[in-house]
Amino acid sequence: MINLSCIKNIHLVGIGGIGMSGIAKLLVLKGYKVSGSDLSPTIITKQLIVLGVNIIFYHHKNNINNTNLIVFSNAISSNNPEILAAKKLGIPIISRMNMLSLLMENYYNIIISGTHGKTTTTALIYSIFKNNNLKPTVINGGLTISSDIYSYLGNSKYFITESDESDISFVRLNPTVSIITNIDNDHLRTYGNLYFLQEKFINFLNKIPVDSYIVLCIDSLPIKKICFSIKKNIITYGFDKQADFYITNYRQHKINTSFIIKQKNGTDINISTIIPGYHNALNITAAIIVAIKEKIKLSRIINSISKFCGVKRRLSILGRYNINYMNKKIKEIMLIDDYGHHPTELKETIDTIHIGWPDRRIIMIFQPHRFTRTYDLYDDFIRVLSNVNVTLILAIYPAGEKPIKNFDSKSLCISLNQYSRTQSIPILDNNKLISVLMSIIKDNDIIITQGAGTIGDIATYINKYMITHQIN
Repeated sequence: MINLSCIKNIHLVGIGGIGMSGIAKLLVLKGYKVSGSDLSPTIITKQLIVLGVNIIFYHHKNNINNTNLIVFSNAISSNNPEILAAKKLGIPIISRMNMLSLLMENYYNIIISGTHGKTTTTALIYSIFKNNNLKPTVINGGLTISSDIYSYLGNSKYFITESDESDISFVRLNPTVSIITNIDNDHLRTYGNLYFLQEKFINFLNKIPVDSYIVLCIDSLPIKKICFSIKKNIITYGFDKQADFYITNYRQHKINTSFIIKQKNGTDINISTIIPGYHNALNITAAIIVAIKEKIKLSRIINSISKFCGVKRRLSILGRYNINYMNKKIKEIMLIDDYGHHPTELKETIDTIHIGWPDRRIIMIFQPHRFTRTYDLYDDFIRVLSNVNVTLILAIYPAGEKPIKNFDSKSLCISLNQYSRTQSIPILDNNKLISVLMSIIKDNDIIITQGAGTIGDIATYINKYMITHQIN
């Protein structure tokens, strides 16, 4: 067992990932000397360097000199030269999740899990607690729009974090309170099947202290099925009227959204927000339940929700433009950037835009994430993408995986064009994206950049291009 009080120098292999960088930031603020390695600089690594973290942008055995502890991310292979050198030197090596578990010792841990919605729900809970002077510590998987915070060292008992179930190690965390937003058919190469994934969530939830509580969304059928296997205090929420907190009267105009949360044993809660979507109504409801349980005044909770601007790359509107392209004037273009990379997440994005802007055409620039996910959920992707007017599909972001024959961007386009009347175009050279996009764009179009790989950078580039070609 690692005793952090005996450790001075900690090296993080794969420090650039947002989960790893969040841990690195907390370690620095707690007084440790932190170093790290990754392959390329990002905005987040620049922030860490400002804090005094020594980051090397290549992997080499000499990077771990004078290190007492190695922390590695899920993306790091076992034959990484720094991992091999640490084994040879007898330096302790632990995973990101084990490091997170050590950091969370002696806190009141609020852990948000689930296939979708973790990051926004975590940000919501943190925002409510912060606005009510509860000074929580947080590690999140995304940057809040209003403050760019993804990691913060507070000085209260509360530690709020999302728990990524992409590998089974999430069960090593020890929650005081747990929120499960949903369970879906993702990461099945790790778990084998949905049943085994459900079993791991049951194991995780049954670690909750007897005098605490669990918050579950029963709109998710896999969650509903495991409720009877959890021998703890459960609070349910959803659009399902059987829930303890159920949502009704959902209304949306563009991003402005309102709905009512009905409590089985309390007054109705009227919500107004600028983060649209049925999925965000669920995220908000989960956050409200936790805040109520932690004795925050309801009027102050509602006020915090009304001011919450969301998380970057979650249905983020990057800009609205009137542009001139090769003497062709195109008006009222809107660019939205979204992190979703699972068919369920894509559907939520598309549905939200159809509700908020019902008469506008959608052009989605989609970067599939992982060959295995594309293979496992191929038919689901085709069904969901058929609800978009035009789809430009970039090369699959591999995330370290090897290609799978006949399951690539070209295959997706062929299948999509056969399945529906929508237009789908493969973009295998990103340098050609702008010319293809500008050749098909029309007045009032909504462009969505969609995916979890490098497409966020592409969204930034498109935004700059549109601004350059802006007309009055």
